[in-house]
Amino acid sequence: MTGRIVLLTIGGLVAAALLVIMVSLGFPILFALSWMLIAAAVVLASRQPFVDEGAAWPPMKPAQEARGSEVSRLAWAINPRTGVAGHVVVRRVQSVLRRRLAHQGLDLDDPAQHEGVDALLGEGVREGLHRREVHTADIERALDALDRIPSELKENR
Repeated sequence: MTGRIVLLTIGGLVAAALLVIMVSLGFPILFALSWMLIAAAVVLASRQPFVDEGAAWPPMKPAQEARGSEVSRLAWAINPRTGVAGHVVVRRVQSVLRRRLAHQGLDLDDPAQHEGVDALLGEGVREGLHRREVHTADIERALDALDRIPSELKENR
């Protein structure tokens, strides 16, 4: 809005100065006014922007890219050709397993409690999730073991 006011003020001052100059050179006032009107009509018809009002600072932040759902990200984290599960799936299963074991008073990462964890989950489930390459069979065994652990939600029902 201030750009338009400044533009109109400058245009008015230039028009008044031009009118004074043309009259002092001997042109009739009506002749000078008519040419100024024609020039104003040409400027308005062309709608040439002299002040860029869209360039506000700081610029707007770009919109965030839409990310896929959790299920699709987990599905893409498993290689169907080799059967190797990605770190996203392994971390998710480990975090659910840690929470479920915490309700039982066990810690998945404590070496002193590994025997109790193995007794509750089954032999090889804990080691299967800590290998360099975790396969889908290891994930399936861990999820089956998770189903066997009583959760706090099941106890409240």
